[in-house]
Amino acid sequence: MADQETGLTSWDHIEGIPDPAENRHLVGHRATLDLLAARHASGRMHHAWLLSGPRGIGKATLACRFAGHLFRHPDPGRAPAAYVTPGESDVVEGKVAAGGHLNLLHLRRPWSHENKRWMSVLSVDEVRRTVSFFGNSAAENVPRVCIVDPADDLNPAAANALLKMLEEPPPNAVFLVLAHSPKGLLPTIRSRCQKLDIRPLTGAQVLEALDHLGESEGLDEADRALIAALSDGSVRRGILLVRGEGIELYRALVRLARDAARPDWTAIHELASEIAPVAKNDRYRLFLDLTHDYVARRVRGESEPPDGGRAGEPRPQGASEGISVLARWVEVWEKTRRSVELADAYNLDRKQVILNLFEAMREAA
Repeated sequence: MADQETGLTSWDHIEGIPDPAENRHLVGHRATLDLLAARHASGRMHHAWLLSGPRGIGKATLACRFAGHLFRHPDPGRAPAAYVTPGESDVVEGKVAAGGHLNLLHLRRPWSHENKRWMSVLSVDEVRRTVSFFGNSAAENVPRVCIVDPADDLNPAAANALLKMLEEPPPNAVFLVLAHSPKGLLPTIRSRCQKLDIRPLTGAQVLEALDHLGESEGLDEADRALIAALSDGSVRRGILLVRGEGIELYRALVRLARDAARPDWTAIHELASEIAPVAKNDRYRLFLDLTHDYVARRVRGESEPPDGGRAGEPRPQGASEGISVLARWVEVWEKTRRSVELADAYNLDRKQVILNLFEAMREAA
């Protein structure tokens, strides 16, 4: 449901892209839906599930679709043992999409009306909404579902409040706890949940999702292949690659990094000036993600994805580089990570982060 003041559904909403509750076209993850449906039909549905996997692969969409399944088939004895895709005119899916189903609570970072911005955490006040939600006696014969999206955003007080609910769950309650990196969650929260690892999508599945969303128009085959490779199984990242001119960002990174020992500081300054402004935050973060993956491939000894020769031939890596050289590339990202954290914490010049990155590359080359 959109916030009345902002008109946005969540802090990380992408304009023109449906909210997970609204998106009925789930690409991939059918096996997970079938597993959950089978567990419900068996009558042995656990009250809490931890769905973990990288950001942007469809965890929230999966959770919303399974919530709809529970609402359509509340009686385990009559529920199908596999997920059944509802029709376009399904009333339950319509309520879920509109944020109006009384038995669904979707917890995400809230909008602060006082500060006129999205909060940076999923607060304890949000988690406490579960008290009144589960105290509601409406539709007691239908499971009540709480989606925590994602649990990575919980502050300590909120995490403890959620833990209390998981330790003493209300009757007929199902918690779908989403996490990008479950290692950061309280061990006690992890121990109260059945764990399901949600795998990233294949490159072909990412392209299928982009095609369905109308985000791939005008891309030639070389661009499509590169997006499939660089998306890392995330539809969200694929969208940002298309919209944020991510392909050109990647090609610029490869060109500049190839001559890291003799940096083209003029070109580097131009790139940094273009992506550093706060208004270009998505491009800035995308460039950092692309850089992280580039360095990771260097360390693992992998070549760059084929790019139709547009960024030049991929540089052979790994086999011809000694351990000391690879260790220096690990240090490149560690230095960059620290630089990013300092810039974020103290609102420092983000252009300097980019300049520091290429200086670290020069030292590693």
